[in-house]
Amino acid sequence: MGGYHTKKRLGQHFLISQEIIDRIADTVDPKPDERVVEIGPGQGVLTSALAERGAQITAIEFDRDLIPTLEKRFRDADNVAILNQDFLKWQPDIDSFVLTGNLPYNLTSPVMNWCVAHRTAILRAVFMVQKELAERLAAVPDTKAWSPISIFTQLCYDVSLEFDVPPSAFNPPPAVVSSVIKLTPRSGDEVGEIAGLQKVVRASFAQRRKLLTNNLTKELHISGETSREVLQESGLPVDVRAEQVTIEQFLKLTQHLAARTIV
Repeated sequence: MGGYHTKKRLGQHFLISQEIIDRIADTVDPKPDERVVEIGPGQGVLTSALAERGAQITAIEFDRDLIPTLEKRFRDADNVAILNQDFLKWQPDIDSFVLTGNLPYNLTSPVMNWCVAHRTAILRAVFMVQKELAERLAAVPDTKAWSPISIFTQLCYDVSLEFDVPPSAFNPPPAVVSSVIKLTPRSGDEVGEIAGLQKVVRASFAQRRKLLTNNLTKELHISGETSREVLQESGLPVDVRAEQVTIEQFLKLTQHLAARTIV
């Protein structure tokens, strides 16, 4: 794009590989009656691919310097709306939508939190993120990648790793490999307990090398005896660490802590 220089502070790396653009659009797979919300359209290459598939698109771009080019590119497209604002402050004006975007490293966690908060409106989500973060989002218990973001995301969504994207697919090329992931909403009553769960999980991982009982004691301001009792009531060994605990076990632990009005 003539005259425009990518902004490092915004983590901008623009896709230039048409093959990857088409694969992402195919993964998003918009249906005729679905609205697609795109986070950070950049130069509009994925926007174009989705628009060609008949999607109704709301593209939300934070960088105001990109807005004139986007508006010019899509001035004749009646199925594309361009918004210049911070996506994290955007309040959906539609009941359901598909979400997609190429997420900078520093935005991935906030966007995942946004997806959890707006889970009832999201039909599915397809994101490109750094591979390291993709692996954390799709992690399983008893691994180093298992973390609060894994748990909060997987409580609400099934996470699948779709394919990797090499640095050469971008301009400028990033220093890391990226991955495309797909989030499919999960159904279940357990998502209603997310507020208490978030408090417990964050306390549990406060110092991940320490035993879970020690973290709960310190972070929830309870006695060591109470902490051990609650773990035993939840069917967990007293020497367990947070990274060994499954989502179902965290839910049970949260229920027992709530019964004692600790959370």
